[in-house]
Amino acid sequence: MTEVASFPALFPQQADQADVEPDCFNKEALLRAEALIGTPLRRRPNRTVASTDTLIGYARAIGSRIPLYLGPAAGMDTYYGRLVGHPTSLFCFDDTFVAPSLPGVHALYAGCDFTWHYPIRLGTKITSTAQVTGLTPKKGRFCGDMILQESLVEYRDELGRLVAEARPKILRTPRPPARTVGKYAGVEPYEYSPDELDAIMAGYRAEFVRGSKPLYWEEVSVGDELPPIVRGPLTTEDVGMYVGAIRQTLFYGDFVDHARRHPADVFWDPETGLPDWWDASLLRDNVAQAFGFSLAHDAGQQRVAWLENCVSNWAGDFGLVKTLSARVEGPNYRGDATWISGRVTDKRVVGEPPAERFEIAFELVATNERGERTASATGTVHTVSHRVDTIPPALELPVHYEPFRGLP
Repeated sequence: MTEVASFPALFPQQADQADVEPDCFNKEALLRAEALIGTPLRRRPNRTVASTDTLIGYARAIGSRIPLYLGPAAGMDTYYGRLVGHPTSLFCFDDTFVAPSLPGVHALYAGCDFTWHYPIRLGTKITSTAQVTGLTPKKGRFCGDMILQESLVEYRDELGRLVAEARPKILRTPRPPARTVGKYAGVEPYEYSPDELDAIMAGYRAEFVRGSKPLYWEEVSVGDELPPIVRGPLTTEDVGMYVGAIRQTLFYGDFVDHARRHPADVFWDPETGLPDWWDASLLRDNVAQAFGFSLAHDAGQQRVAWLENCVSNWAGDFGLVKTLSARVEGPNYRGDATWISGRVTDKRVVGEPPAERFEIAFELVATNERGERTASATGTVHTVSHRVDTIPPALELPVHYEPFRGLP
């Protein structure tokens, strides 16, 4: 009979893991992290094909109400000719959480700069590559010394065409000082008044979706307000559905193998004595408290998606979100509501005829029910013009593009 190793022997458990975190920012650790700059990194794709289930599932996970993204037959009566995905549905293929090295140090999603070149059309096969581009020491009120890791993620289709690029920012925050500083200590779930809940429900009912009505460049003015949206109050179901759409989770033997190779990735639950992912902080307060937050919270990318959803509602089916530079500025706790508003900051024509593009710049702010700013973004949209000799932005196609003939 084969002898099976004991449970503690399989996992190099540390009884007081949260209080014995290694000196992660010593010279040797930082040199190892710096050595990865420019090195292609292994990625664990969650999806590889823009299928109907993937694109519609993502739209539902962010609360989208845009018909173009929500039905199997969507897009058939537009010049897309098929279902397309929300711009940030690229998170389904690579969630842009790039945080190699510095084992045992917590990682927080601080934002991402996206540039899109083409819409995500049904049936497209998408692969990603990633590399760290920068490592910068920071100081902040959350935990004192931090490290900002900046990276480049490129998404390509089956023809090798660059569909989009993302530049995520990940903050590496040691857990013990974050708990000691206690910047977010004492935060309690918000108790809404009946009027506040009514205002949230009214916000959902009033959500504007332009849809197939074109947003003409000539009809937009600097200072115009983007129609606001509300998301939340955040529930564990919201978080679970979104994280399930963008991440691949390891189960059973795969989790055991990963935990043995990377023990610092494992959270040892003091209540059960069992190993778990640190992602449990997205669902459980006691895990979030282990690294400086009072309550469970969202994954960061979720608010980036909501910011994009606000823009896509306004830009309509004929617009192409070109860039989005999003910053996650504070926690979005379980039970929080997020109000997103914005305005037009500029408009211009870029490029030369016949390939000129009609561009509109915008800015967005996300605020919670406490009046705290939790995220922001700037970006651009390419839209249509009254000029009939211009090409709509969504009709930029690869040289070898062939009409859609069904999923491979």
